[in-house]
Amino acid sequence: MLRHLTIWTLIACVTTAQAAGPIISSSNTRITQADGPRSIVDVNVGAGESISAINVSTSGHHFYTRLMGNDEIWNKFWFEESGNLLDHGGPDTVSPGTYSFLWDDDFGFGADFTIDFIFALASFEAGQLLGSTSQAQFQNQSYQFQSLSSQVRNMAGTYTSGGGSMGLASLPPPSRTADGEYAPISLVSYEEPAVDQVSYQTGAARQINNRSLPLTRGGWGGWMQGYGVGGSADGHAGVSGFDYGGGGTQLGLFRHVDAHTMVGFYGAYGYQNVNTDAGSEANVNSGMVGAFLHRHDHEGNYYTLAGNANYDDYDTSRTGGITGNFDGVQTGTYLERGWNRTLGGVTVQPNVALQYVWVHQDDHVESGGASIDDVDAHSLRSMIGSNFYGSRHVHGPLGWGWTPNARASWMHEFLDPSTSVTGTQSGSSFATNGLDMGRDWALLGVGMQGNRNGALSLYTNYDLQVNDRNRFHTGTGGIIWTR
Repeated sequence: MLRHLTIWTLIACVTTAQAAGPIISSSNTRITQADGPRSIVDVNVGAGESISAINVSTSGHHFYTRLMGNDEIWNKFWFEESGNLLDHGGPDTVSPGTYSFLWDDDFGFGADFTIDFIFALASFEAGQLLGSTSQAQFQNQSYQFQSLSSQVRNMAGTYTSGGGSMGLASLPPPSRTADGEYAPISLVSYEEPAVDQVSYQTGAARQINNRSLPLTRGGWGGWMQGYGVGGSADGHAGVSGFDYGGGGTQLGLFRHVDAHTMVGFYGAYGYQNVNTDAGSEANVNSGMVGAFLHRHDHEGNYYTLAGNANYDDYDTSRTGGITGNFDGVQTGTYLERGWNRTLGGVTVQPNVALQYVWVHQDDHVESGGASIDDVDAHSLRSMIGSNFYGSRHVHGPLGWGWTPNARASWMHEFLDPSTSVTGTQSGSSFATNGLDMGRDWALLGVGMQGNRNGALSLYTNYDLQVNDRNRFHTGTGGIIWTR
């Protein structure tokens, strides 16, 4: 009771008092325990500005905050929690004017706290758009690597040992001569359907999954696919959310160097659109080239290493007819380790992967807007999950056999989940962040693959990337051919 009386007495006493000076503005937006356990300060929101959030985080047991002015009031007691003060009182945003802000630790004994005032300026809108677009680029790179990984597994084939309903291919070794050496082997050809590939093994026989093994060694094969992506990200911490759309084509060539090694090259063209809730928009046209190396053993346990480089062309637009055009580049590397196991009638392929991506946007000056500095964003993500392949085939017309597959994994971001952007407008410097899209996602997918005579494959997939803030849907269809 005494504690509450103390708080309300303090509020009553200082309502008409003037603070020492306006310390909160668009150029000074944070209060911490270093500013004292309790005080009152002025908050100046200039013309053309607004405050979209006041984010409070405290470890104290009884922390009080209050913003007051322009006939509005926002206030809340915080108990070892965090949140947005503007969710407790007046409107969702603070309009231009001068306000009084009070905080009181209320016997918190020096507990840590942070109060961030999120100002929205026209220049901030430019920075937030570019920061959010760079994060969307990370999502696109993740899709490209995941898609490539799936392609490589299909082209390399899946090998297993042990039981199951896989097709068995086994030949005894050649006979030996009197001195213990193998007798010479003669190559024989037939006019009837030819044997594409033969291997001699001692011990356990190799089992070949008829689903996708290209019986080619030394020749080049290829693939081509089209994809479309759609989704949205929710606004967070005063930064606008956005709708996302895109599509493109990926194509490549591959070659089996030997029975356990495959190399290849690939390229892609993609288009992306980021349309924010604040009315800003970015359109990105990208060209990509890359290469990969894949190694697997006779049981299908494998490594895949891939890398790529991208050129990006950006066109941006904001409210008021403000536009921008500039270039950018990306690079990425990807390493995956997988194993093959057979459980009943299903081939289970657990895998782990690590992905690094760097996105760069050139500095530029908007037409009628802000001057934006170079933007460099980095992403390091891990993935752990599994692929699942059915052993039952649905036989269709013209010799096609169709096999279902599914996949599930968890992806985690180790680096900053938002991108910082700096620049100047009207002679004043600014710094802001793009949308924080979170650190963890679930990746889920299903698909069907059709094979005909071991030389031609068709496939279609649906994939979902989702967490509590965003969701992206991807549809893919393509063709793989071998010689």
